[in-house]
Amino acid sequence: MKLFTAAFILFITLATQLQAQDGLSSSLVEKIRKASVEIVIQRQLRGGGAFVKNSRGQLFILTAAHLFHSPRDTSVIVTHDGRSYFASLSAYDLGHDLAILEVDPEANMYGSLSIAKSIPAETSAVYNFGPALRRRTLVIPGHVSDSRTSFTDFTSSQGYLEHYFVSGINPVMTSGGIWVNRSGEIVGIQHGRLLADKGSSGLSMVSAPKASTALIESNQIASTPALGGYVWEIWSADRSLLDELPINAEGLYVNPVFKNGPLARSGLKAFDVIVSCDGIPVRRRHQLLEIIRSKPAGSSFTFEVVSPGAQGRRPVAFLSGSLEQAWK
Repeated sequence: MKLFTAAFILFITLATQLQAQDGLSSSLVEKIRKASVEIVIQRQLRGGGAFVKNSRGQLFILTAAHLFHSPRDTSVIVTHDGRSYFASLSAYDLGHDLAILEVDPEANMYGSLSIAKSIPAETSAVYNFGPALRRRTLVIPGHVSDSRTSFTDFTSSQGYLEHYFVSGINPVMTSGGIWVNRSGEIVGIQHGRLLADKGSSGLSMVSAPKASTALIESNQIASTPALGGYVWEIWSADRSLLDELPINAEGLYVNPVFKNGPLARSGLKAFDVIVSCDGIPVRRRHQLLEIIRSKPAGSSFTFEVVSPGAQGRRPVAFLSGSLEQAWK
């Protein structure tokens, strides 16, 4: 009988531990919900955010920059218990689609959340807190599907969002909502859903936690190096373009080129192919963007370019721009 009792107690203990590992505890969910807010801009609910502090104890709301139509927008944050506070945009980083808002110090009563030091390992469980479908803060589970840095064209800033991927269906209104790990640390901000040919692919774009920490600590508007257009892997091009390029051409074709942007000023036109940057071959988007973003905005580079219908390669001098400078 004693052996049975001991075995039963062990079974219950293991089951409880497994259940705890399967999700967040109710006390942790309550803490995170208390620190989460809704963001209302021009009387419209736009998304979510959360209270955070920097190392100097300054209180901010961390959210997504694309919720704002312009940096002059004013906003109201709504807490879990229905209180409203005016909040003003303090700093932003369009390369990671992040914004921090200044808020009344009275909001200290809601606590704040800490930010993780790194992106969770692949397959790690993470949880999104946000006003999905305009409902009260929901908890949506997901898993890290790629912890490597990726770059996705982002229409709100006419530039590239640097992020990692989380698998999980995120409906509208989750933008700006926080992703947390099992310890309740913020591991990123929800920005959008990667789209497939027929709708959402089930992959969410989430900023790296170090980008949030950098913005909160500096409290300064970032200056993200910009291309002034979008680039695509050559194997994704239409057959008609491939037929106009040399058989051995490998690189990134440009489309579109934004008027008066850095690519346009360098003389590149739509469907030109960038083969290398500063002598380094670039066959995938992240290879080019990692080089461009390794230097401050306004830095110079040399592209090797092939144009449709031409056989030779030519050097092109390129000077990067700034995403934030163009945001008005």
